[in-house]
Amino acid sequence: MPKLIYAPKALDDIQGIKTYVSKQFGANKAKACIRDITSTVRQLEIFPEEGLCVEDLIEYPTDYRYLVVKPNYVFYRIEDDIVRVIRIINEKQDFLQILFGISSISDEGEEYWDRNE
Repeated sequence: MPKLIYAPKALDDIQGIKTYVSKQFGANKAKACIRDITSTVRQLEIFPEEGLCVEDLIEYPTDYRYLVVKPNYVFYRIEDDIVRVIRIINEKQDFLQILFGISSISDEGEEYWDRNE
């Protein structure tokens, strides 16, 4: 069974989600939200390849995988016998920019995958 590890930024993401949800909807809703995320992530200890491959979604080479825990995406990698949770990103955020520094919108407003350099 792989070991589950949260990267520091993923832990920051959890704290940010908890703070935001608590302010907007109360402490009970925040606890439930975090419980949903962490219980879903714990499933990766049993089924590490449960998530979808990010590479299939964006056609950009990466070993990242993701799970959907509405309204968030949990991005992780499988590293030998470790499942490393990298980030937990809200669906309204630009995950391409956050994870890879890639812009998903051109100057003309057409979607494409281009590195910001």
